[in-house]
Amino acid sequence: MMSRLRKRLGALRTALVHGRSNRRLAEAAAIQRADWMDATAWTLPSLPPAPQTAAVEVHSLCGAGQVGMGLWSSWSLMRFLPAARFVLHSDGSLTPDMIARWQAILPGMRVVTADDSLAAMEIRLAQFPRVLAWSKSYHFGFKLGGLHCSAGALKIIDMDTDVMVLSDPEGLKRALADPDWTMAWNVGQQYSYAYPEAVLREVLGPLLVQLPARLNGGFLMATQFGDAEWGHLEEVLAQLEGDARIDPLRYWMHQTLIALVASQRGTGARPLPPEYTIYSGATRPNTVARHFVGNPGVRPRFFTEGVPAMVADARARGQLPEGFADTNRV
Repeated sequence: MMSRLRKRLGALRTALVHGRSNRRLAEAAAIQRADWMDATAWTLPSLPPAPQTAAVEVHSLCGAGQVGMGLWSSWSLMRFLPAARFVLHSDGSLTPDMIARWQAILPGMRVVTADDSLAAMEIRLAQFPRVLAWSKSYHFGFKLGGLHCSAGALKIIDMDTDVMVLSDPEGLKRALADPDWTMAWNVGQQYSYAYPEAVLREVLGPLLVQLPARLNGGFLMATQFGDAEWGHLEEVLAQLEGDARIDPLRYWMHQTLIALVASQRGTGARPLPPEYTIYSGATRPNTVARHFVGNPGVRPRFFTEGVPAMVADARARGQLPEGFADTNRV
């Protein structure tokens, strides 16, 4: 009895302490954004024009509410990938002016609307009706259908707007250059699939080989899915839909399906180096790219730590002028 009480009191104390800390972080982030970050994002210098036909595309979904994050995030990576092309997937809320100003910063950027994604999926996935229906219905259906069906390159990077590249991503570049490396991802902090592995194995049987331990889909490189991958997912969804215990639209299902494709790709699918792994707390000096996931103790650090660290790195490399973003603030 006393042991349980002590545990509850300890958990309450931890929640109170972290709650205060997280509120301070959120307040600091809000001040940074209002003071200079959101406005300064629009003044990022233009990068060299992207080739119209690129071997690598960087895809990102963004709306008006995240446009500042999207600008910082996309620029942080594209400064290191001059031969790649950025592809912006609009959720419908980006205005024509926002898109035009973004294109001025990343010349050659391609824009994919929700209607464009839907049209591409209906053509490409016509032979895979379950995948098509799932991609239309699931709230992150873009992560599979919309992205791969609208891609114009063999290798694709799927990048959430809360990812910041803080230094030269040499590990990612190695993955892009290696034809045998067909999928790479940032490792998450925890198991983040829709159902426990034991349940998935029971439902899917031989359709599940070796499930990656903690694949996170927020920063992921993959070769474009072909008929083999779509056919596999068609079978997977048939099994999932046929089991009364399973909701195919459950949260983290998109990450689950991506992990199931990775499980079929063998040694060609493996995580990025530890410098890309997701973690809690302050940003570590050796971090190459950080996914500032939607944790109240992590997400605000995109603004309080991520943007200043990226600006400092870009200044040191001559990618940003010394006075950019007011040196007294970063």
